[in-house]
Amino acid sequence: MVRLFLFLLVVLSSCAYDKAEDITPAPKDCGTPAVVSYAQSVSPLLDRNCRSCHDAVQQTAGVNLDDFTVLKRYVDNGIFLGNIKHLPGYKPMPKGAAKLSDCDIALLQKWVDAGAPKN
Repeated sequence: MVRLFLFLLVVLSSCAYDKAEDITPAPKDCGTPAVVSYAQSVSPLLDRNCRSCHDAVQQTAGVNLDDFTVLKRYVDNGIFLGNIKHLPGYKPMPKGAAKLSDCDIALLQKWVDAGAPKN
């Protein structure tokens, strides 16, 4: 009987009933707008992170992200988000720099999901 008591004591004392929210941090609220504007949100983000290498003057690797038609082509074929998200098989961008923040990526993803309008 003592052995059973000790066994149950050891087994039950090692159990934890943590809530998932106590273990896993809540995702960060980025405050992404309901409608993502190219002019107000996407273009400035590209200015800060991409266009120092991929503008009308530099055109590194032949990519000019100042030209919306070129940008839209990269969005439509998946290269834009593949590179930005550092997905396998894509070229991680920005090259030689840290990956964009999760909030910046979420903003770009929302814009792409909306059809990447020039709004």
